[in-house]
Amino acid sequence: MAEVVINEESLSSLKDNVVIVTGGSSGIGLTTVQLLLSLGAYVIGTDLNSPPEGAIPSSSSSSTSASSSSQFSFRAANIVDWASLVGAFKHAIELHGRVDHVFANAGIGHRTDYVRGIELDDKGDPLEPTGVVIDVNLKGAINTATLAVHYIRKNPRGGSVVMNASSTALQRFRAVDYGE
Repeated sequence: MAEVVINEESLSSLKDNVVIVTGGSSGIGLTTVQLLLSLGAYVIGTDLNSPPEGAIPSSSSSSTSASSSSQFSFRAANIVDWASLVGAFKHAIELHGRVDHVFANAGIGHRTDYVRGIELDDKGDPLEPTGVVIDVNLKGAINTATLAVHYIRKNPRGGSVVMNASSTALQRFRAVDYGE
């Protein structure tokens, strides 16, 4: 299997860079926030909920809720809600004057069984299935990338956008799933 090795020296250029991380309160996003802070980056973490207490190193955040410090700032944002996400990017500009990098990481796993979980209305007709997975994992990623490009273009040094996706949100359908 191919192996990618990333050493900390190759990441040292992130020191003093401004990075927005969506989905930054848990999992890969939170771990990325922690890594970026350890490298000296200024991080704006966005998510629906703030990071768990103690998840952000105290040297990076003087607040017990880990909501803001000189190096880390949390901004509640829903990547599907355009105004909410614009607010997170504007927050980064207000604090640091620029955006250098964006890690579009927010995402969710499947929420509906489209074969066995068909809900019916009071007349027995199928209700429209939820589209929340597509909204978050596709529309939210497009929203994040669009805003990232807009704000990074204003930065004379340029920057980067990293998109993270996972196949865990996809539900596999086998032929036997269609039978009862």
